Amino acid sequence: MSLIFWLKNYQQIWQTFEGMLWLINGLIHLLFAGAVAKDCGELQKRGLKPVLVSPATWAFTALLGGVWAGGLYWILHHSTFTRVSSQPIREIKE
Repeated sequence: MSLIFWLKNYQQIWQTFEGMLWLINGLIHLLFAGAVAKDCGELQKRGLKPVLVSPATWAFTALLGGVWAGGLYWILHHSTFTRVSSQPIREIKE
């Protein structure tokens, strides 16, 4: 394709590209919301409660926030920063 084709159809090409980005972004948001909802269910099966809000609120937040909300969910529920280990703490004997 020549440069003239790209220059004449720049707006149409850009709109197509932008539409594809919106579609991919929406799909990512849906996937993260589904993953958060599934993980909240797994937490409840193990007898743990989600941090701060209900599972439905976490799923809705992931639907709106996408990767950022999913990352925040992971930090609060699966990182070593917030969860106490399920193993007992051993006393140090001197």
